[in-house]
Parts: sequence; C-alpha cells; structure tokens
Amino acid sequence: MTFENYLNNKIMLADGAFGTYFASKYGTGALPECANITDPSKVIDIHSDYIKAGANLIRTNTFACNTLNLGPDMKKLGDHISAGCRLAFMASSLYSDTSDIQDSNTGIPNTGISYTDQSGSDENSDARINDTNADNQGKRQIFVAGDVGPIPFIPGQDDEKISEEYFFMVQTMYNSGIKIFLFETFAGIDNILKSLNWLKEKKENEPDLFVWVQLCSNQHGYTNEGIHVRNIIKELSAKKLVDAAGLNCGIGPASMRNILDEIDFTGIKYVSAFPNASFPQGMLSRPIFSGNEKYFASKMEEILSLGADIVGGCCGTSPEYTSKIAELDLSTKKSHAFKGEADLSIKVREKDSSFWEGKTSKKLIAVELAPPFGADDKKLMDSANALTKYNVDAITLPDSPSGRTRADSILAGLKVNSETGIAAIPHICCRDRNVISLRSGLLGAYMNGIRNILAITGDPVPTLMRQEARSVFNFDSVGLMKVIAELNREEFYRDPITYGGALSYNRPNTSVELSRMIKKIEAGASFFLTQPVFSDEDIEKLAFFKDKMKEANPDVKLFCGLMPLVSYKNALFIQNEMSGINVPDEVIARYKPDMSREEGEMVGVSVVRDVIAKTKDFSDGYYFSIPFNRVYLLDKILD
Repeated sequence: MTFENYLNNKIMLADGAFGTYFASKYGTGALPECANITDPSKVIDIHSDYIKAGANLIRTNTFACNTLNLGPDMKKLGDHISAGCRLAFMASSLYSDTSDIQDSNTGIPNTGISYTDQSGSDENSDARINDTNADNQGKRQIFVAGDVGPIPFIPGQDDEKISEEYFFMVQTMYNSGIKIFLFETFAGIDNILKSLNWLKEKKENEPDLFVWVQLCSNQHGYTNEGIHVRNIIKELSAKKLVDAAGLNCGIGPASMRNILDEIDFTGIKYVSAFPNASFPQGMLSRPIFSGNEKYFASKMEEILSLGADIVGGCCGTSPEYTSKIAELDLSTKKSHAFKGEADLSIKVREKDSSFWEGKTSKKLIAVELAPPFGADDKKLMDSANALTKYNVDAITLPDSPSGRTRADSILAGLKVNSETGIAAIPHICCRDRNVISLRSGLLGAYMNGIRNILAITGDPVPTLMRQEARSVFNFDSVGLMKVIAELNREEFYRDPITYGGALSYNRPNTSVELSRMIKKIEAGASFFLTQPVFSDEDIEKLAFFKDKMKEANPDVKLFCGLMPLVSYKNALFIQNEMSGINVPDEVIARYKPDMSREEGEMVGVSVVRDVIAKTKDFSDGYYFSIPFNRVYLLDKILD
C-alpha cells in the first residue's frame, strides 16, 4: 500500500518529537543526529518507542543535518543523512510487513552502509534488532518520511548555496530509498523551491513519491520571516508543488487548531498538524514544555474534526502523547472543514502616499540626514528645515550606520516630517531587531504617518562592540521587504507603505548584486538608492542596472547617489575608508590640500553636476549624502 492509498482510507498517526525526547531519554544535550553514526541503537530505540506507541509513520533522524551543525564536509553530511534513513528503515522493518525498496535478506533499503554501535555499549544494533524481532507480534505497515529541517539563517549567506545544500539533502534521501519527503519547521519556501520542483518532476514518473511541507508560526500565524502561513500555503497550492501541507512546532495544539481553521487549503490534498506539547517556556538555554498527554489528545481530536489527515507531535511530545492520540478514532476520514481566510475583496487601496505621488514631471530629490549620536537634535532639525526651500521630495534617515548608536531612525523621521512636512524615509535594518520588534516598529511607524521606508540588511556590529552587542539578523533586507508586503496586505491595504532597497552596484560580482536586485523587486521594492557615483565606469554600471530594472518592473525608480566632497581631506577619507564607494584618482586630483573651504566646495559641486549631466537620461532622481550637513550646497547643485 502506498502512502497516499493509506491516507485515502485512514488518518495517519505519525511519531512525536525526536530531539527533546532524545534529550530526556538519554540525559544529554548532544545533537541527536550525530547518533546516526556514533550510537545507532539509541536512534532505533526512539523510533521503536514511537512505533510501539501506535505511530504508523516515523521521521528520519535528520532534521538538523546541515553543514552549520555538522561542519562543511558534504560527504560527512551525506553519511549522516544516509545513516538516518537506513536506521529509520531498520526500525520500520521490525514492525512492518512490507517495505518499498527491499534488500533481499533484511527488508531494509540497501544503501550499502553497515552500522555498528560505537557508543561502547555491550549491545550492538544487530542484537537490538534480533531482540525486538523476537518480542514483536502482529506486524503492520510502517512508513518512513525523510525529514528535512531548515538551515539556520546566517547574515550574508549565499541563497543559491543554501538552495543547493537542500537539494543535496533531498537527493541523498532519494538515493537512500526515501519516497516520502517532509520539509518541516520552515518559515518560507524560497530556498527549497529547487528541491520541490525537482521532486515534482520525479513524481511524474514515480507517482508513489509524496512531497509534504510543514510551516512553523507563532500563535498569530506568522512565521519567523513575518509572513502569515496562509499566504505560503496559498503559494504552494498555486504552484502545485506538494501533496500535503500543514503546521508543526512553535505553538501548542489549541493555537494550532485556531490557525489551521484560518487557512484555505483548496488545492492541498492532505493537511497535517504536529503541535508542540505546549507553548515553550525558556529555562536557561533549553525550552521547557509543560503540556500533558490527555489535554494534548483532546485538542488533537478537535484538529481531527476539522479534517486533518496526518497528525503527530513536535517539541516536548513523547511516545506517551502518541499513545493517547492512538486512542482516538483514526479510522474515519473526515472532509476538510477549515473555514479559510475572510473575504479579501473588501481590502481596496484608497490612497498612494509614495513620496513621488503627483510629481511626474521632475527629477526627484532625496537627501540623507543622519540622526544624532546624542539627544541634541539641533543640527538635524536645522538641516531639515533648511531643506524646505530646495523643493526636496524626501529626507532619509539612516539606522545607526556602521553599527554606531544613533537616535532611532523612525522616531527621528517622525519629528522631521512633523516639523518640515517633507516625507521622511527612515532606513530600517535587520541587524538589531528580531521579527517581533521589526513588525512592532513598522506598526508604530504606520500609526504615526510614516508611509515610505528603506529596507536594508544593515552593517555588522563593530568588532570591539561584540562583547556588548549582538547582531540579530532574523533575515536580510529581502525578508524585511516580505514582512512589509505582508503588513501592506493585512493591515495597511488602504494606504500601503512604499518601500525600497539599496543597490550596491560596485559589488565585485555583478551577477550576485543583479540577483539581489531582482529578488528585492519581486519582494515589492519600488525604488533603489545607490552609493555615491563619481566615475564614468560606475555610471555605465548604473545604466546597466537600470536597464535590468526596467525589464523586471518598468515602474521601479532608481535614485543615483551623489556626494559633493568638500575638501581634499574629505575626498581622501571617502576614497580610502568608506567601502563600496569608488572615488577615482582623477577626482582626487581636482582637489588641492591648500584649497579654501569655498574652493573645495565648488569642486565638489562641479563633480556632482558632471554626474547629473551624465545620468539624467536614465536616473529617476538623485539621492544626496552631503558631508557635514552642508545642505546649502544644494543651492549651487540644483541651480
């Protein structure tokens, strides 16, 4: 019987947590996946405990198998995954009367790997199998799902490399005999799309393959990427990538039941639910779960009444939880009765508050003003008020650039806007805040009238400060844009936030930055600000990016970065100490060490005017970073 045949007739009961049960059973904080090689009998014991408790589906002990946890050696990663698959099949064979891919002697998928117990125990894996076979009576079919967990996010990670690692995991499982592929505890699907599409193609010739994604959310349905699970499941359904979808981890059964009821599962054939034993409580570095089996089973019964097809447990659950669920009626299939989301047709945009709205006949001007290091905002506000006479369209406010604390960009932006009437564009970076704080800040900004935002990943915390401050980086700027897009759909639809990103045209690898730009556009970015431009070479690069921008979305705007260097010393500093800004020697040569202040400023004005003349045919506007807040230079530049 295939997995789908089973699901068409009965509710599938899966196992519970591996990691937390492994820790409690063996009194260890070690990574359970390492035991696939070092202590395989312990892995088989846990699988066996769940099967004896009533589970008909077990997941391979591979959830945390990735190069961040196991090291960069791909062979080592492959060995641990293959071992995890083989051990699950070994445990399954003790109780199962069939196997999808069988070795002629053992009934276990033959991956060519043998296992011995390296823990120092007197019992080895073969003895463990023989003992269990001797005691086992009444075999039944036990299914094995290959378990793929999320690779932890690292700032600056190469998304393509991460995608390839997932692909390697899936191929390794496929070659190890896995036919049920479970991607669980995911906050988004971008990095597994290659794997999902590959499996979709494989399934055309191997219809017994089964592809399944489970998402992890908070009690309100939002993932760590700030996206509501219903929107991700809608995407999975639209792309026809999976056979089953559902939720796991993060929350207890009552919250999961409520969130499941909000999701439209149209197009998803089977629905799954694997809650935690309870909402986790922090205890030092290890979460503690306080649920009880009887309550858990009662809530799982409610989830079953909605039509869930596959149920199991996640963190904090154990075989005792599985046995309680097994006492429920799992033989009667129920139709899906999830209510789904409310009618979204009433969510109509009523207003456009982008800082360029109604200004189609001019080059747009944005000026950066840095919030102060201290509480004295006189220089900031003097400069902001001075800009009112230059017909400036927006003032941008950086978010503690270079990891040095400044006044909050959102709050500073609110004050600038309220006093000058000029649109404020606070930069919001991912370095200092997790998704909870970022969403909170965005909601507060919106309540107070902020409608334009620059989403950036953020500079790292300086080395000398890392004992006092830690970077957060739940995600990068693309992830932040997705959070804003989600809020625009759910909360701000009447007058959505306009957001843009940075364009680092000077990256050594142009293709990487081009890919990043396209991802930002796909995430909803409607404008880009660049680093200051000085050379003809950089102007050519910028024109290239603008052409690609038009191909992706002709409405996206490009703001060419401009910086009037005001002295020889200022020019040397920017050339040598500011990464990402290319100041060629011929520009430096236009300055003299003994120039007066006025002479230095006029050279800076002249250089900027030259760049404007060379970019006016493709740039939608200009983004000024003016040293030392000398905003009066705009009078000469824009004349």
